[in-house]
Amino acid sequence: MAGIVFLWMLLLTGMVMSLAFINKAHDEIACSKIVVHIQPEKELLFIDRETVIRSMRADGDENKLLGKKITELNLPGLEVLLEQNKLIKAAEVFTDMNGIVHIHIAQREPILRIVNNEGDSYYLDQQGGKMPISTAFTARVPVASGNIFEGYRNRDSIESFVLRELFKIATYVDKDAFWKAQIEQIFVTAESELILVPKVGNHTIYFGNTDDMEAKFNKLMVFYKEALSRVGWDKYNSIDLRFRNQIVCKKKN
Repeated sequence: MAGIVFLWMLLLTGMVMSLAFINKAHDEIACSKIVVHIQPEKELLFIDRETVIRSMRADGDENKLLGKKITELNLPGLEVLLEQNKLIKAAEVFTDMNGIVHIHIAQREPILRIVNNEGDSYYLDQQGGKMPISTAFTARVPVASGNIFEGYRNRDSIESFVLRELFKIATYVDKDAFWKAQIEQIFVTAESELILVPKVGNHTIYFGNTDDMEAKFNKLMVFYKEALSRVGWDKYNSIDLRFRNQIVCKKKN
């Protein structure tokens, strides 16, 4: 029994010494390369490699980071700094035994741009959070304007009925390839009803509220296919979806 205990003590001592050696060796590793992965890779360009490097060094000189010990780069602090960026959803920073620093960033993905009644502008992202407008990049998403009174305060969530309505319809549009390509603007009336402005067709769509939203879009799709495809996309001035089981259209003068 004593022999078994002795063997376990030797094994434990060896493990502790090995870990100490590995940690010491890791402290001596120098940065050989910086690899930045930004998701999604297409369309969104709120964050780029240059912005990330400037988070590590103010002058953005990447060459001066190479050769430095990993411990001097303060990678945990970099991860915290990146996640404080209001355009970033998540960040992960780590290094391997070859001295390569890996930086993985997930950008927040906007689905709607809000322009409120005071002219202030911000985005709603896929999770329903508010995010600021970027001076470097403009997302190709529908723009909502009109009777919107809620403003932007950092990373706060939706508070008003109007923004909840806008988030619901923007989420539906964002998940459908056709409507995502077709719906360009959303106007909020004084009665908090929604009017959609499409990219194709010189007409407005009176949508009302988001009740029976899927049924309204399906009804509009059928009308597009069976009516507008025959008479032309510019035949009507307005298309009203607010009435159950029918569509009311007004022809142009």
